[in-house]
Amino acid sequence: MHISIAQKVLDTARKEIGVKESPSGSNRQKYGVWYGMNGVPWCAIYISWCFHKAGYPLPKIQPPCPSGAAYCPYIEQYARKNKQWHSTPKPGDLALFHFGKREAVHIGIVESVNGNSFTCIEGNTSASSNDNGGNVMRRNRTVSQCRGFYRPTFSSSAPASTKPGKEAYYRLIKLTNPLMEGEDIRAWQTQMNWFQYKLDVDGVYGPLCEAACKDLQFKRKLEIDGIVGPATWAETFQKD
Repeated sequence: MHISIAQKVLDTARKEIGVKESPSGSNRQKYGVWYGMNGVPWCAIYISWCFHKAGYPLPKIQPPCPSGAAYCPYIEQYARKNKQWHSTPKPGDLALFHFGKREAVHIGIVESVNGNSFTCIEGNTSASSNDNGGNVMRRNRTVSQCRGFYRPTFSSSAPASTKPGKEAYYRLIKLTNPLMEGEDIRAWQTQMNWFQYKLDVDGVYGPLCEAACKDLQFKRKLEIDGIVGPATWAETFQKD
């Protein structure tokens, strides 16, 4: 991975240190909302979010996700198949941990390396639970704890493109706590402003977005539920 990409991803990951699932033990957090699969073990979802947020989304390893995957063994399988699997870490690599089990059970982003030891930024971890602890933390790890390392490659140091406009749709968009966010929401907001709704194009689906959605649904004779599903999305991009 290009060093500038690794640093951008790590900068994104570092800003999340201290985030906790809420309530404790629920596996519910903003990364799951973004991914479209909340309330499940989320270490890989967090990693996928970091790359996506930094502007360098991982491949869609586990469709229909926005990018990346939720299941660690799928990530390992992809890395091996695409010759991006390594036995020693570099900053920006994804460390796949076994913790004494027969398959990858946890994942983190390698931050720095010192011989056979390294620091890693991880989601869904804690001092008492390596792989289901509910926090974003910096952890000290060793190579012996790992099955190996996935080193994503990108075509250049420029951010990977995301699907524009109408093609950005992949999930139901609705008002949640925490709020949903993503490039699909940004595309929808941009299009809604063509109808003079005057939404902030920030990629976050908040109460004003829900109100605008309901208004559009009323005008287009759709079910008024404030949820941007396939029918509402299609109508949003019908300008006549």
